[in-house]
Amino acid sequence: MTILTPKGYSPARQPRSEEPQPPAPPAEAPPPAPEQSPDGAQQPQIRLTFPPQVVGINCPNCGTPYPAQVFSVVDVGQDPVLKSLLLSGQLNVALCPRCGAGGPLTTPLLYHDPAHSFLGVYVPQQIPVNEQQKVIGDLSRRLMDGLPQEARRGYMLTPTQFLSFQSLLEAVLEHEGVTREMMDKQRRQIQLVEQAIMALMDPEGLRQLVRARDADMDDEFFSLLSMLIDSTGSSGDAESVRELMELRERLIELTTWGQGVQRQRAAVAQLRPDTTPAELVNLVVAADEERVVDALVMAGRPLVNYAFFQELTGRVEAAEQRGDAATAARLTGLREHILQFSQRLDEAQRAAVQEYTTVLGEILAANDIQQAIAERAAYIDQNFLSVLSANLQEAEKRGAGAAMQRLQEVWDVAVDMINQGAPPEARLINELLLAEYPGETRKLLAENRALVTAEFIEALSELAERLEAEDEAEMATRLRQIRSQAQLMR
Repeated sequence: MTILTPKGYSPARQPRSEEPQPPAPPAEAPPPAPEQSPDGAQQPQIRLTFPPQVVGINCPNCGTPYPAQVFSVVDVGQDPVLKSLLLSGQLNVALCPRCGAGGPLTTPLLYHDPAHSFLGVYVPQQIPVNEQQKVIGDLSRRLMDGLPQEARRGYMLTPTQFLSFQSLLEAVLEHEGVTREMMDKQRRQIQLVEQAIMALMDPEGLRQLVRARDADMDDEFFSLLSMLIDSTGSSGDAESVRELMELRERLIELTTWGQGVQRQRAAVAQLRPDTTPAELVNLVVAADEERVVDALVMAGRPLVNYAFFQELTGRVEAAEQRGDAATAARLTGLREHILQFSQRLDEAQRAAVQEYTTVLGEILAANDIQQAIAERAAYIDQNFLSVLSANLQEAEKRGAGAAMQRLQEVWDVAVDMINQGAPPEARLINELLLAEYPGETRKLLAENRALVTAEFIEALSELAERLEAEDEAEMATRLRQIRSQAQLMR
């Protein structure tokens, strides 16, 4: 099997738009995750129809030998979990445990999607032409042997061969509704990000670029920029992360799309810890943009309750009684929009909780927790920790000692992974939240005075506001206390 490992690879991360995102899954919602049996035995690991092979890799950067998993057959009909790994760039990658260098492995791959009657195969050009057909035949036979007789179809005898892995991936994306036009647009946006980075140190040049390309700097562009910030942060390049974050803030100031973000931020900034449902109604009624209304509803989600809708309905009825049909119609439409938007948020929350709970169950069922978490790195984020925390609390409430121990092990490995991939500022915030206030937090801030910048203090404020919106008042209060300490050191 031919495997090539380029230097300098950072694992792919999920894109995150600058637009307000649905709040993290609530801590109290998820059902208990699977736990160990009473005798301490682990539940069996999830089995794949076409499991990976373990191959030996020699790191091209430091020479360290280490094992890596390689999938040569992916059937998303029988192993659907592999689709998201493939599309997120997490399938067939190797990362050196010593120096962190690595990247995607150049290896043959047969991809089968029975829902679209699609069978594609990629064989690296490094494999001699006279051997390529043998490789394709071997992979096709492995697929056919793993399928029940009734699932075999004629198209499986002639898989479509792709000259590059990228072209195979593009074909897969087309079946997922991602057109070539969309992929071409993303390539243009990547080039635009590169141009903007080069113009960052030239304010007038950046303004000229924005004037020329303002229409291209849309939601997808800022989502891509945020994804780059995340992926750069995962490689530990703090300086590049700061540069990209500075670029994003400058573009928010200069672009039409960014002006909308500024209006959203200004509206959300009016929310206070003691804001009432009636006051939130005042804000959404005064908003003249749907995106501002949505931002207020997300940030003030706990206030969008029965009292909120009762207040809004009362205003509709008052307008009708005054004979103000236009106002009554506008408020009625606003109420319907908020109701539907809130329902979508609730559905997204439930789906996210279920997805993260499933991932947690898979990790708990694995023999090697560290490996299981590494294989699901795209899911290891704050939302995952929220679900994990809820399960820890539930296990503690039930007095399930074995489950608590297993869950705590997952927690330790997950937090360690998040901290390793986070910029220094994010790691400092995590340490501050775990430290005792005020003595230990003051000491940590003093030891990391170089990180306590105006941007760091602003990040503490934004995080506190977000946690408060997610009904994490205690954590938000702690962050504000730490922020006060940090301000005194400026």
